[in-house]
Amino acid sequence: MKQSTRREFVAGAFAAGTAAIMSGCIEDPQGAAGTATRPSASPTTVKGAGTKPLKFLFMTDHHIESNFIQDFGADKGTPSYAMWKPGNHAALVKTYEFINSDPYCHDIQFALFGGDQLNTGYMSHRPFLEAERVNYYRTLDSLDLYRNTKGTDVSDFNFHAPETFICDGNTPKGYVKAPIPFKKLDSRVIAIQGNHDTAVEDFYRECAFTCAGTRFITFFARYVGLPSPKGQYLSTARISDEAVVFIEKEMAAAAADPAIRHIVLVSHWAIAPKSKDFICPIIDACKENKFNDNRKKLLSLAEKYGCDLYINGHEHNGGYPMAKAGCMTDINCGTVTGSRASWAIVEMHPDKAIFNVYSRAAATEAPDGKVEFTRLPQRLFTREIPLRPIRGYRTGNKWG
Repeated sequence: MKQSTRREFVAGAFAAGTAAIMSGCIEDPQGAAGTATRPSASPTTVKGAGTKPLKFLFMTDHHIESNFIQDFGADKGTPSYAMWKPGNHAALVKTYEFINSDPYCHDIQFALFGGDQLNTGYMSHRPFLEAERVNYYRTLDSLDLYRNTKGTDVSDFNFHAPETFICDGNTPKGYVKAPIPFKKLDSRVIAIQGNHDTAVEDFYRECAFTCAGTRFITFFARYVGLPSPKGQYLSTARISDEAVVFIEKEMAAAAADPAIRHIVLVSHWAIAPKSKDFICPIIDACKENKFNDNRKKLLSLAEKYGCDLYINGHEHNGGYPMAKAGCMTDINCGTVTGSRASWAIVEMHPDKAIFNVYSRAAATEAPDGKVEFTRLPQRLFTREIPLRPIRGYRTGNKWG
């Protein structure tokens, strides 16, 4: 098989949307589409209930690489930082340290990573994957939530996931059809697979867990490359039959559980209709995705069981745009590779979800390894999404 250079490897891996967000400002790239208010320094309370809202960290598209020298192709012998520039590992550690100490951020109950934590997790170059995995866990160990909950009892999540998966990409032995076991969940950091880490057993595909009355359900969307004009790149994803079965089972169980107020659906790929903000979402009925109509089935399940929030990444969209997909609001989140609008603290209230969007720390690294931080994380803007409890708002299979 012809080897690609690292630059060729990432050239068509994703379509990235960007927004101009000025450092130190609270700015709303969508104007009236979202609110641009600064959240309070301490957790707010749910009106009339006297309890704090659920807060969790959402990060996606870390694309963590190792700092290495290209060892094949036209660029052999040159430094390769296709996604992850010198200083970024230190900047991510500084960002985690900010989350640990900031009065608003430090009391999150879990972290959810939306895919593409690594950059070469579907390639046959296992040394790249292992080096990236080392950097991933080395940086993650700076997050108190991970370090303090690793190896602890997480049974309160009521975590469900298949025991194995079939790899969708290359491995050291080529395409693997044998089931690969997932790593057991052993912390309050839950990471799912994107199109860049489809062979990584540390990250889940279909899984479900509960926290503070909300059932989170994730699924894996299989990468599909579509025909496009020469020099351009177009991609999408499709939902498997197995994923639909898992989602329906988990949604039905959540809707029947009186302790569950909300169902939240999470995947690496968007599901809103294609637009200027949603460039490569999941689609139905084309030859490349085997004429799959499972997107339509998923939207019907969301309507039937009362799921109205969908969270995703993949497109590196620093504007955190929102769009409707059936009864759900799809929010497309930014990338940790970008220092602006790169992660969020999410509040779950009885009637709304609030995404408090932050910048990542920024740093430069000299050849001698000396790191200089040029900016610390800052709160930028919010996105507020109305929610309806799944109970008491439906008549039959329709919303009342």
